[in-house]
Amino acid sequence: MIGIIGPEDSVELVLKVADGQGRAGEVTTRAYAHPEQAPDLARELDELCQVLLFTGRIPHALAEAAGGLRAEIDFMPHSGIDLYRTLSRMLIAGGGRLPRISVDTIEAEIVRETYDDIELTPPTEILPIADDGVLLSSGVDEIADFHRARYESGAVEACLTCLGAVHRKLTAEGVPVWRVEHTRASVRDALRRAWLAAEVRQSRATQIAVMMIALAEPAVRERDPYRAELQRLRLREALLEHAERMRGRLTTVDDSTFLITTTRGTVESAIARHRAGHASLLTLRGVEAEHAVGLGTGTTIAAAEDNARKALTLGRQHGDTQVVFPDGEVYSSRETTVKQRLRETAPGVLRISEQLRIGPLSTRRLLEALHQLDSGQVTARALADAYGVEVRSARRLLNSLRAAGYAEEAGLHVSTGAGRPQTVYRVAMRRLIGAIGEDT
Repeated sequence: MIGIIGPEDSVELVLKVADGQGRAGEVTTRAYAHPEQAPDLARELDELCQVLLFTGRIPHALAEAAGGLRAEIDFMPHSGIDLYRTLSRMLIAGGGRLPRISVDTIEAEIVRETYDDIELTPPTEILPIADDGVLLSSGVDEIADFHRARYESGAVEACLTCLGAVHRKLTAEGVPVWRVEHTRASVRDALRRAWLAAEVRQSRATQIAVMMIALAEPAVRERDPYRAELQRLRLREALLEHAERMRGRLTTVDDSTFLITTTRGTVESAIARHRAGHASLLTLRGVEAEHAVGLGTGTTIAAAEDNARKALTLGRQHGDTQVVFPDGEVYSSRETTVKQRLRETAPGVLRISEQLRIGPLSTRRLLEALHQLDSGQVTARALADAYGVEVRSARRLLNSLRAAGYAEEAGLHVSTGAGRPQTVYRVAMRRLIGAIGEDT
């Protein structure tokens, strides 16, 4: 389920687009009168939805800053096509003349590119909400003040805003203002990304997870056969009960090492409970012997076990329970404000990351993303969805692969919707994996 959060008119547009695709039943909505209400509405939908999609950048920033959300969150960026439509309306209203304007929310680069495309001088009075990846969680009043000051000083003749609340406020004050609204094409694109994110999240939740339990010494040292068997039974009973709570399967490696195989979704639920201060499956109950625990996840049992061993080593060093994820991220049961991440030491990965000029862990992540795609037909948009980055970042990754000799242009893909044709790349996956070697 996808949760949609935005002003009433934007929410209605999203519902119409979803209905047109026959997927209205897969979204649930909450409308706000002011962006500041977004965090509370997000918490309402958090338990119901895998992905929360905000119709604006500011409410997304406010909800992200508030934290505490389990669902993945995203927003519908105001794109160049949204700005084109507003400028077209202004041209018609102005008899072919565009007034000097101030703009908020849209990235300065998009504003400049749009004006360059229509061969006009770009505006200089821009209040971007996301420049260089930094979110500015300005309130409605501050953004309205920005526009009003420019208009009253004579620097601009009209204002463009992406926020309904700012539009209403300036309109009531008599300031000439236009609202940049999402086009249906922008909404369709955002919904497609949200549905894909939900599918990826569901797939990720079914990844394999392994809890590795290592006793400080062999489980049984008792010479009395009866007492020895009793100790074994008690230990196995405690481990089986924990495996049942984790909806997993218990495997005995040797007298002092045991594995519980489950899913990543179970482990992430345990982490969420631990963060909320509740009893969690991260802690083993009923095992009297001194022990250490490590959890790892991966796309295969071997990868999950390898990460569990890394987590076990970290746990022994720090005296807590650690969880190691495939991208190197580490969660610790010990409260810390520092997000931990393992360093990549595999020589092949380090070599390729140097060629691509990206981090080793990013190289691992790139490989995982490419494995989800048809290597003969990779586009920047498809890679962006699989990798979880913006299209421009995916385009840079593909250019890096091409420069390093691991990809080549194979043609153009022309979509039926809006937007320019996308370059299709052929990625030499065998050569790439061969260059990494056995480390993969």
